[in-house]
Order: sequence, then C-alpha cells, then structure tokens
Amino acid sequence: LIDRFGVPAFCKIDVEGLEAEVLSGLSMPLPCLSFEYLPPDLDRARRCLERLEGLADYAFNWSIGERHRWAQSDWVDGASVRGFFQSLRPGGRSGDIYARRRGHSPSAGPSP
Repeated sequence: LIDRFGVPAFCKIDVEGLEAEVLSGLSMPLPCLSFEYLPPDLDRARRCLERLEGLADYAFNWSIGERHRWAQSDWVDGASVRGFFQSLRPGGRSGDIYARRRGHSPSAGPSP
C-alpha cells in the first residue's frame, strides 16, 4: 500500500489482536502510528513495541480506554511503556499505544 499510495502521516492499527503480525510485515518505519493494548494479552503489545524499536527510534505515549488524553505529559521511551505494562492488571482497561518517530514534529503527530 505504501508503494501505491505513499507513506501515511499516521496509521491506526486496529486488527483485533493481529497488530504484531501487521507490524512484522512493515518494511519501513512510519512517522506516527498507534496500536491497541489489551491487559489480558500484553505479550502481543510487547511484540509490537519490540518491532517498532527495531524499525526506528520512536518515542511513545498512551491513552487509557476512550479518554482521548495522553497519559504522559511528554513522549517517553520503550522502557517507560514496559513499566506501564507491568502496572496493569489482567482485568484492567485496554487502550492505545502511540508511537512517533523521534525528530517528527509534535504538531504533526497524533493527538487523541
């Protein structure tokens, strides 16, 4: 799709549990994207995070549930996201992880 339509400014990946598989097929880093995390299945979200870190230098933030607000006042590294994952309970609320390539303008980045 990138060959046909070009690199998207933002891509929301919401494929009901297949986010890691979608990201594994990505051959180049995107400027900004998001993927869903589910507390009962954080291994999947961790694989997404690892894939993105392997593609480029990303900064991260997240939104819990449908709040449409950043959880962090500043963009953070992958280690901070992993710490957040460790704080979640299996029955906790799902949400979205946002990734922005470092050097990408915050004004052009996603805002939940």
